[in-house]
Amino acid sequence: MDNNHYITSSPYRRGAVYGMPFGLYLTALFFAISYTFDYPLLGPVSFALMLGVPFMIYGFLRRSFVEDRGTTIYSSLWMEGIAIFFFGGLIATLVAVVYMRWLMPDFIESRIDAMIELYNQADFSRSQEAIDLLTRAREQNLIPKPIDIAIDMLWFIVFSGSMLSMLMALLARARGYKIKK
Repeated sequence: MDNNHYITSSPYRRGAVYGMPFGLYLTALFFAISYTFDYPLLGPVSFALMLGVPFMIYGFLRRSFVEDRGTTIYSSLWMEGIAIFFFGGLIATLVAVVYMRWLMPDFIESRIDAMIELYNQADFSRSQEAIDLLTRAREQNLIPKPIDIAIDMLWFIVFSGSMLSMLMALLARARGYKIKK
């Protein structure tokens, strides 16, 4: 193995490289989920994007395993998956903060208004309770800031991603590697 292969086979480097397209994917997921109240057709799109995450991560990890000719150890694949989620999450949260803070400063308020409108139209037994809670939170200035949402979003992405990467790394190795002739 030459020295360049060692550099490119680093789980952190691969995680950063694969994190770029994954960050764009997570950004699309953020916007799809955010605007589901306004455009109900985005609900199935959001769901499909969420279901696609494990397949995407599996594809990245499997590609690394095959590029290394089946020699990648489990912990390295797992760490690569965590790095993919970390670097992809950084991209998505950076875009979310820029969007919520500077491009659409009333984003959080508009999402709360959309939730209140949804609860007004819904016929749930506790919808008025939810409306009152949201209204009081707004009046008492308890609405989170964009950076708070972004930090929580990044923590969620990395934590859930580490759990998912554990399984996907196992599956990526389970298929084995066959030498092509």
